[in-house]
Amino acid sequence: MSKFVIVGLMVGSLLAGATTVAQAQQGGVGDPLTLAASGVLIPYFTDLSTVATLQVSSPVSDNPNLHLFFFDNHCNRIGPSVGMPLTTNDIAFQQVSSAQNGPVPVGTNGLITIAQATQSGFALQPLVNPIHARVYLFSAVDGRSRILEPIILNTAEFPTPVHWWSPLRSGGAFFAPLQTAAVNTDLFLICPKDAIEGGAAAANGGFGVDPGGNGDFQFTVIQADGSGGFPQINPRFPVASTTTIPNAIRVRIYDTNEVFKRDFLIDCDCVIRYAAIAQTVSPFYADPVEAAFGTYTEITTAPPSGGRRVTFTGYTSTFTVGSAINAFFARFHNGSQPSIDGTVTNTR
Repeated sequence: MSKFVIVGLMVGSLLAGATTVAQAQQGGVGDPLTLAASGVLIPYFTDLSTVATLQVSSPVSDNPNLHLFFFDNHCNRIGPSVGMPLTTNDIAFQQVSSAQNGPVPVGTNGLITIAQATQSGFALQPLVNPIHARVYLFSAVDGRSRILEPIILNTAEFPTPVHWWSPLRSGGAFFAPLQTAAVNTDLFLICPKDAIEGGAAAANGGFGVDPGGNGDFQFTVIQADGSGGFPQINPRFPVASTTTIPNAIRVRIYDTNEVFKRDFLIDCDCVIRYAAIAQTVSPFYADPVEAAFGTYTEITTAPPSGGRRVTFTGYTSTFTVGSAINAFFARFHNGSQPSIDGTVTNTR
């Protein structure tokens, strides 16, 4: 079948929902949904949802001191931490937003670090036993439900460096249909900073400080209170303290005939949502002539920002404006920056 026919079918299905009454409906290469050892980092978006709920289960054995720390969309620690003790085969839920008695102010987006509390309760150390985790977003405004996948620090089944910090990578790609008044696409980028791991602030609720040196595959330094010992991210996370140097991501846009059309840089500041990409990323996405059949976009890490490259993951949401149905929400395709650029095969 011609790709233009396939694109037409997708866009047609989106447009078909434009007049429908809204109703409720449903950097590593490892599988982020497998058993997570050490710890988990997971995004949340309370500005998209009426209810944001974290689910954690402990299928292998007990995790009596499992603990949660919350960060905002700039990777700054916020709110109180939350204990979530789990027994074998236990499952627990934690509301994120203060509207449901959670610890995060309404309208805040960000990240949650999940591991085991130290004796002090003010720092994290690796989990005793592996867990599963995800975040559910429910919206009474647009009638949509979304699921956010975890970023797992390492897997319980394949404890090798290539499977650390899955699915953070240095490159990604996505398709978007022509952006119109009826069809929009949102882009979500998750780009942790060194307050999560590496910088001094990571000793307080993150996953440890940078051990220094040039080692690519090692564990973060153990803190005085016993925290730390988490797998090191590589490339290291960008410095969190600067707001003048963006965590730049390269964007290259092609049309569906593989013709290169645009390139530019966008910022990836910890957790960021580019709503309606034709307005927030590039007007080219709405060009009725050059992008008539949609676009293919590659996003890869740019030259080092503040001395470090950016490792990221993210989602796209393509949807019919004003309708709860025909909404496509999913994590975008990924790969290493050299692999996607076609320069060399690289597993990071």
